[in-house]
Amino acid sequence: MAAVSESRFPALFNKAGRWVKDHRSGSFAALTFAVSVSLALFFGLSGLSEAEPKLTYEILRETDVLDVRTPVEDLQITFQNEDIQGENLNLRIYAMRIVNNGEVDILQTQYDQDEIWGLQVIGGRVIEARLIEGGSGYLSTKANPRVVREDIVEFEKAIIEKGKFFSFNMLVVHPKDVTPEIIPLGKIAGIEGITLTRVPVKVEGPGFLSDLFGGGWAVQLVRAVLFVMSAAVVLGLFAAAVLSYSFLTSAIRRRRIRRSVVMKSLSSQKQRDLLSEVYLHHGMAGLNDLREKLGSSERLELEAATLGTVVLAGESEFRILPAYYSASSLEEAEVLARDGDAGLGADPAFQERLDLFLQELSNNRQVF
Repeated sequence: MAAVSESRFPALFNKAGRWVKDHRSGSFAALTFAVSVSLALFFGLSGLSEAEPKLTYEILRETDVLDVRTPVEDLQITFQNEDIQGENLNLRIYAMRIVNNGEVDILQTQYDQDEIWGLQVIGGRVIEARLIEGGSGYLSTKANPRVVREDIVEFEKAIIEKGKFFSFNMLVVHPKDVTPEIIPLGKIAGIEGITLTRVPVKVEGPGFLSDLFGGGWAVQLVRAVLFVMSAAVVLGLFAAAVLSYSFLTSAIRRRRIRRSVVMKSLSSQKQRDLLSEVYLHHGMAGLNDLREKLGSSERLELEAATLGTVVLAGESEFRILPAYYSASSLEEAEVLARDGDAGLGADPAFQERLDLFLQELSNNRQVF
């Protein structure tokens, strides 16, 4: 049971660990880039201009009070001494809502005091405007729509906080063949134009960015310090993970070397030291590269001619320091020998032990 757990334990770190180790410099570079970009975005977004106010007029419902499509003889409908039926008129009730769906409050100082704030009905005559709901106790008493002219309804220039609203009904009389048009009136600082819609809008509070980057310079300073500290903690944890993986890998490889039957069968201490160094530093990839190199006399001769300055491990482009892996070092480690005119040649016994060592590691599901 212990042997099974031991063989499975290294596999837990296989893909992630190997990738981190092989791409260590790239990983740190990516983290550095991410932190730099995040800081740039942080200070860039926090320096954005302040949110603008927004005001919307919503037509919630339109209801015809009288819907007599076919004239009926002797039927007379009058309203304020007007014959609605005879003069081909219609009475319509508009249910409307005025809502601050922006991200800032609308204050009394933002209204243009020289202009009427309200609405105008084109193609109809306003009979009555009556408040039916206020989004707050303040607006329930302060918002006071009133008819100031037969085609104009004026509102009190009240404070409308973000997300707040007030609703009212408006009774309009108009010719049946004319559809009244409602036009917002007034000017509010920061609002280019008041929106009129027949589709109720969703009333929301401050946006995500406003919540995230809101506050004065002191808040921004504290936030920046905390952000940098958090980035440092993340980098520290990443570095600790890399170092822990390297330490764990080294410990497991040393234990494998101590327990290896093949390593104990090597009579040459120099050969044991060579295999230990290659495996400790480069794992099975290094051992496979060593086997490939020993099997190529041309590569060995080229290595000896260049004094072992560069060593490549085939397609994986795995580089091993020539301090203990160059052709001259391999010769000193009693792995290579010169055989007269034949040049450099690998020790067959060592090659056999190397293959057995790789097989031993593979059988134990060694992945490091």
